[in-house]
Amino acid sequence: MSKLIALVATAVVVNGERTVIQPGQPLPDLHEHDARELVASGSAQDLDAAAREQRQANRAESEAKKDFEEARERMQGAAESIAAPPAQAEQNPPPPPPAPATSKAKKS
Repeated sequence: MSKLIALVATAVVVNGERTVIQPGQPLPDLHEHDARELVASGSAQDLDAAAREQRQANRAESEAKKDFEEARERMQGAAESIAAPPAQAEQNPPPPPPAPATSKAKKS
């Protein structure tokens, strides 16, 4: 059976005596139905299930990071493939602008 931890003060009967389990303390072995209902109501936490959920969340996060990095590398590669290399810009400088036409009008 899973290890349950009380999240609220929980009254249980242990060896025929009513006992109050304080929050954070482990609950004694309970009937499967009682354990399921305590977890469903939010009065107890199943440590095994919580650890399993945490591992799944960590795995999902690492997969999402991996997918992001792969997509990022693809986008950077695509951007680099269409960008003009900086050396080409230096080899072929733009032509100088044409000199302005000057008109010499004779004044009479």
